[in-house]
Amino acid sequence: MADTPTGDLSGGASDADATVLAPVSEQITPSSGTAESGAAVGDRRLTDTLDRWFDGRWAIAEAGLCVVAALAAWIVRFAQDDAFITYRYSRNLARGNGLVFNAGERVEGYTNFLWTWVHAIPEYFGWSSPIFSHVLGISLMVATILVVLRFAGRVFASRAMGFLVAVVMVANMSFLAYATGGLETMLQTFLVVSVGSLLVPVGAFSAEQRSYRRVAAGLCAGLAILTRLDSSVLVGTWILMHLFVQWRREADRPVRVRVLLTSLVQIGVPGALVVLPWIIWKLDFYGNLLPNTFYAKSAGNPIVPILFGIFYLLCFFASYAAFLLIPRFLRLRSELLAVPGIRQVLVVAPVWFLYVCAVGGDFMEYRFMVVVIPVLAFVAAFLINRFQSVRMEVVLIATLLVFSGVHRIAPTVVPYPVLTFRELSHWPNESKTTWKGMGELLNRELNRGDEESAAAPVIAVEPLGVLPYYADLPTVDMLGLTDPGIARNGDPIGLYYPGHVRMATVGQLQDRNVNLVLGLPLMVKPDSQRTSYRLSELVPMWLTPDLRKLPADAKVIEIPLTETQSLVAIYLSPNDAVDAAIARNKWRVLPIERVCKDADLNPFVKLIGTKTCPD
Repeated sequence: MADTPTGDLSGGASDADATVLAPVSEQITPSSGTAESGAAVGDRRLTDTLDRWFDGRWAIAEAGLCVVAALAAWIVRFAQDDAFITYRYSRNLARGNGLVFNAGERVEGYTNFLWTWVHAIPEYFGWSSPIFSHVLGISLMVATILVVLRFAGRVFASRAMGFLVAVVMVANMSFLAYATGGLETMLQTFLVVSVGSLLVPVGAFSAEQRSYRRVAAGLCAGLAILTRLDSSVLVGTWILMHLFVQWRREADRPVRVRVLLTSLVQIGVPGALVVLPWIIWKLDFYGNLLPNTFYAKSAGNPIVPILFGIFYLLCFFASYAAFLLIPRFLRLRSELLAVPGIRQVLVVAPVWFLYVCAVGGDFMEYRFMVVVIPVLAFVAAFLINRFQSVRMEVVLIATLLVFSGVHRIAPTVVPYPVLTFRELSHWPNESKTTWKGMGELLNRELNRGDEESAAAPVIAVEPLGVLPYYADLPTVDMLGLTDPGIARNGDPIGLYYPGHVRMATVGQLQDRNVNLVLGLPLMVKPDSQRTSYRLSELVPMWLTPDLRKLPADAKVIEIPLTETQSLVAIYLSPNDAVDAAIARNKWRVLPIERVCKDADLNPFVKLIGTKTCPD
């Protein structure tokens, strides 16, 4: 085996193997070892304090961290609208309709196959999918903490550093909150981090251990790709790093080739056994390798998403006050990079940043960053660990915690680059004016299932999750996630917003036989004096297309939610069930005036809704 420099990518010098291979429970005191040998005079370490506090009680400390994290995650739990897209696919699977959003329409409008498949369980048994998702997500977060405790403890040869890395990770509000949220974020994070922990640093394992770990890593990598296809960016990077280091560690070329091929088989075969059947099924069931969401979210101008992605990353780091750690990073970066194997761990972060820029970021509260927060915690914990002034260290940690906590309570002033948790949260909330309340009302009135009801109407909406899930009516996504035609040929939205780049035209909804257009739900106060709606009043609910192309007989229905709030719906084409609900409930039906009034349009609507009201 070739010799490996301490700071080299291959990491893990043989002299350190005995320490690195030891169980984490035995790695208590090395916090003052190689990683810290270049300490400046007067430097102090948090890990020294942790070693004193938890000597002989590490299991209790780690269990306590898991319990505290689980309780905190439950306190800040939420479910976002997109999670209910998954739940609706899962419900159709449980009903025997297959993985479809609307029965009979084979469109892959989701990106989380494994998560969607798992949620057929609560849908089949009639359990609450959001609660099931929360319990499962928090359990996966605890599993991720346990993996990171061992992963970081092994890399830094210090149980105290492993604990500090896990604490830093849990203290990040994005990581903590996305233990719930309803989406696959924590499952992806657990599987991806498990791949890293199994494969790197290479020098930490014996040859026999590496064989077993490669097989396990291949399985986890396959499951991660089934969870989210873009997991391949992260697991692929760690796999390539593992193979590269293996290649460099062997001096003899024939041995190199044999080891490389063996490693490829041990990782690739388990992964292929997981992924290939899914790909074959996808091609047969949907007819496409890429999900429809890829086309719905692909912007016409490739430069704009990249610029937005850069802005997204800068805002993430600024919002967590990462700039406060820059002086320490400049002082300690050489020592950090000298930790054996650390470069193998950190290499995925810049690769993921490039991917985030390439896809144009995301609109959800830094969800794309959660999967690499465990890796970033390695760096942050290393920098926080070393300090000279107790007072300055307390101020620094307190400031970082405040910046993290603000993520939970901050309101959305401008929805750029992301919506906050407050804006994303749509469950639990029992108000009749929420999207859940609207969906339940529509289900109750239009999907009655009795002898007097006709065929259920087709509705068109922009928020595709909560409202359609509870309405349980045939639904067209006006942003194209579940509609190939709209995804590829919808009207481009003038202002770039990740995941929302096209919108259905009037003609496209007519072709889909839509009866009620809800768009971005608009509520009004009932006004008995009102006799009509102007086009400009309807633009906020259907921004991009030219509403002057609405059919002449299109009308507006006011659907009362409460005594003081009514839901506005454009009655695009007649339906017997809708007519029956109008007659039964005495819903008001008003004509549409083909005029625009400047006072109806706020600056944002004026910027986007120029086709309907061009002047």
